[in-house]
Amino acid sequence: MLEVVSTADRSDLVPITGRWRWEAFLQDHLALEEVLQGEQEAATNGHLMPTVLVLLEHGQPVGMAALCLDDLEGRPDLNPWLAGVYVADAHRGKGHARRLISAVEDLARQAAIGQLFLYTGGAQGLYDKAGWSHREEVTHDGQACSVMQKRLLPE
Repeated sequence: MLEVVSTADRSDLVPITGRWRWEAFLQDHLALEEVLQGEQEAATNGHLMPTVLVLLEHGQPVGMAALCLDDLEGRPDLNPWLAGVYVADAHRGKGHARRLISAVEDLARQAAIGQLFLYTGGAQGLYDKAGWSHREEVTHDGQACSVMQKRLLPE
């Protein structure tokens, strides 16, 4: 059985999502403790953004994704963002990333957010298949990245 929950509803998942975020995206930039603190703040701030969603399979966390603001430094013109899509190694190849992407898109639609952005260094194909469009190329932390966008609601 698959279920999507937020860390706002399940704060017990914060240590897991914080560690995943740190290991996958931030260990070269921040201490684990800083990431865990940020993850806890996201879970308890009472605001829509950031929201961290967690995919549970038979009650166990297998992946996460977030809806947030200002994910790409220097690009405040692009907001809000789908960010931090992560699926644990043992659970990859099952369509879980697509489920998480859809869950964040649904959350954004429910909040009347008409468009989302993301950036990726190597998963452009995943987002292409999920209906995202290439917007531009940027360099982030010395790596070439594709900035992508998806319209969620009619203009």
